[in-house]
Amino acid sequence: MKKSIDIQSMIYRNYLTSSLVPIFTIEVVLLLLYFIINFYISEKNQLALLEEVTQNLQEITSREVTNINNQLKEISRYAVLIQRDHEAFFSNTDACFFPHGEPAFGVHENRVYYKLKNNGGGSLYYSGSTVMGDAEKFKARCSEILDPLLVSIVETVPIITQAYLNTWDGMNRIYPFMPNAPAQYGPALQMEEFNFYYEADAKHNPERKPVWTGAYLDPAGQGWMVSNVFPVYRDDFLEGVGGLDVTIDSFVQNILNSSIPWNAGTFMVDKNGMILAMQEKVEQLIKLRELKTHVYNENIKKTVEKPEEYNILMSKNESIKSQMQRIFDSKDHISEMSIDGTLYLVSQEIVTETGWRMITLIEESLIFSPINKLKELSKKIGYIAIGVMILFYIIFFLFLLRKSRKLTVKIATPIEMLSTLTRGLGESLKTKKLEAVGIDEIDHLSQNFNTMVIELETRTDALVNSQLREKMRGKEVEILERLAVTDGLTELYNRRKLDEILTVESERTKRFNNPYGIVLLDIDHFKSVNDTYGHQVGDQVLVDVAKLLKLHTRETDVAGRWGGDEFLIICPETDQNGLIKLAESLRKHIERYEFSVVNTKTSSFGVTVYQQGEEIKDMILRADKALYAAKNNGRNRVEFQ
Repeated sequence: MKKSIDIQSMIYRNYLTSSLVPIFTIEVVLLLLYFIINFYISEKNQLALLEEVTQNLQEITSREVTNINNQLKEISRYAVLIQRDHEAFFSNTDACFFPHGEPAFGVHENRVYYKLKNNGGGSLYYSGSTVMGDAEKFKARCSEILDPLLVSIVETVPIITQAYLNTWDGMNRIYPFMPNAPAQYGPALQMEEFNFYYEADAKHNPERKPVWTGAYLDPAGQGWMVSNVFPVYRDDFLEGVGGLDVTIDSFVQNILNSSIPWNAGTFMVDKNGMILAMQEKVEQLIKLRELKTHVYNENIKKTVEKPEEYNILMSKNESIKSQMQRIFDSKDHISEMSIDGTLYLVSQEIVTETGWRMITLIEESLIFSPINKLKELSKKIGYIAIGVMILFYIIFFLFLLRKSRKLTVKIATPIEMLSTLTRGLGESLKTKKLEAVGIDEIDHLSQNFNTMVIELETRTDALVNSQLREKMRGKEVEILERLAVTDGLTELYNRRKLDEILTVESERTKRFNNPYGIVLLDIDHFKSVNDTYGHQVGDQVLVDVAKLLKLHTRETDVAGRWGGDEFLIICPETDQNGLIKLAESLRKHIERYEFSVVNTKTSSFGVTVYQQGEEIKDMILRADKALYAAKNNGRNRVEFQ
């Protein structure tokens, strides 16, 4: 038996203490020096780039705000022009001219006096709460003289979407023409309740100059907007308030459509922090969707401003709220803020015409992208240097290898055996045991390995048996779950599962307003098949029809057996045309299919779409009526209700 020796003493004495320790130390020191210098240079470059970007950003945003300010000033100048034109009309009570021909007026069923037809000018609405005398009718008729200027400004200035005049006694003249103004405004319109009227009155605007409103919901049906409003006086009497409307969508497209680099996001807020308009990039950052359009389910009776969550200084996100308050208070042109852990460079510029602020956000990581690329290049150079060093040390190690060959042979053989057995461990249930070689550490390791192998084999057998039992239980559960929702004959979904899917689709449609519909069908004269050939042939016909439904419907469609020879297909994201097209296709496939024994069969289809807010049973009843209509109209056809 060979005398065992201490392997650790042998390795340290013959190899590590003489070569590896100094070599490793030198290598680590050189690498640290390289990467420290590289890091220092990168930091300096980042600071220089940030300073340059900050300066460029301030110049760009300042130029953009100047452009915005000029556009808003231009609208204010147009407002002054209209103001003078309107005041001239009210100061000359005999002015009556019809630039677009004699207008026709009438009384709506809700008692509103209004302009009946579009003659190329604006529409006219007189609140039903106003008693229409000769003076009121004269004003409604003769104010047609105001239309040419309103038309000219709206048609020539892309950002302006509407121009109007609201008088103290409930008259509204607005361009473009509103086809059904009485229905849109309702029977009565109290002008004093709206910000586009009272913000220009003597109390709020004693200087009688054009002023800008905050964002509000337009009662005329144009959605969310801001307005430049101006008072129209006859001496010291406020005859009314005129205005020029800019929708939020138009604001984003024509004013915030800036070309700031670095994938910047821009939004405009008023002096109180309310967001007037924002780009899509900002929507994603602060998790708010811009209010550009609105579904008018009822008349607007008073000013409807943007919800509180659109005030950036009242955000539910405390981090954004506090940081934006700091930026507002400081009025710094350039600052920083963090959103969801990402650092952003923030630029704010104030529009002198309105006091609004244009705020621009730029992700700092995008700014430093060139520096980061340079860092990566430096790292690659460092890795190449490491590779060269490794090559040098390999050559040096080969020299040392010759010197330590005898030691390597003595150690390598048992270790290689251990490595081979370890690598194959688990590939078979039985593993070869290691023999003692005469080196203490390796012998102890071999003994521990043999003990581990025995324990591992025992536990592996137990684990395999446990997993096998678990898989069997899982398979049983899977089969039971499938049987609970599947029709045993056709292997389609059963009625219980179809009811669940109908409930899910209806809830999704209520939430997202996505269309969906159903196709209800049964086999024509199916009873005669059972009576003539027996239920076994009838069952085969049902199975064949089920296969045709699986084969010729979309992956998103859900087909199931509704009962007897009736089948139901649920079609998400499908409108009336799509449903009819699908049903007609299935009808033709069934008609052309060659069934065993009975040869050919036809089927009738009832089709309907889900109507928002209705009960599922009502939709099913409608499909059932459509199916009976198909039966009554000769079968083998598709009917829609």
